[in-house]
Amino acid sequence: MSGVDLQSIMIAFILGFLPISEVRGAIPYATIKAGSDVASMTILALTGIFANLLIAPVALNILPMVEKIIVNERFPGFLRNLYFKIVEKAWEKASKMEKITFISLALFVAVPFPATGAWTGSLVAFLLRVDKKKAVVAISSGVLIASVIVYSAVYLGLTIVKNLFLL
Repeated sequence: MSGVDLQSIMIAFILGFLPISEVRGAIPYATIKAGSDVASMTILALTGIFANLLIAPVALNILPMVEKIIVNERFPGFLRNLYFKIVEKAWEKASKMEKITFISLALFVAVPFPATGAWTGSLVAFLLRVDKKKAVVAISSGVLIASVIVYSAVYLGLTIVKNLFLL
């Protein structure tokens, strides 16, 4: 398996699935860990991307269960009220737009900044009641675009560093 150990694959998977890192962490890890071994870098990067692609289907299936717990009368009232306020604000903002489009959700996820990845995109899609299939496709498209952006930035950065320091 081309010099990649199971621990490295697991780390790439976890980084790809974590809310903060997603592909923004998995791809740089793959690049650094693999060094000049293109096959290892590809395996690790694809593992992180695959993990990131799993987020939307997982989150969009878990969030309805979480919502049922939150709206239950036994759930602490102040947290339930906070949840309702957040949902109300989301609906207010969404009502200003005609509808959440496929492209806007994909682009939101695609921008590789903190709090704009697949986890947040899934939460936005859930709160705004975007069709689940449409949301998964849009979020997955955003993940793939983000992957290209992150890989390009990492590759460009490494190329600049190598040229600056004549490595």
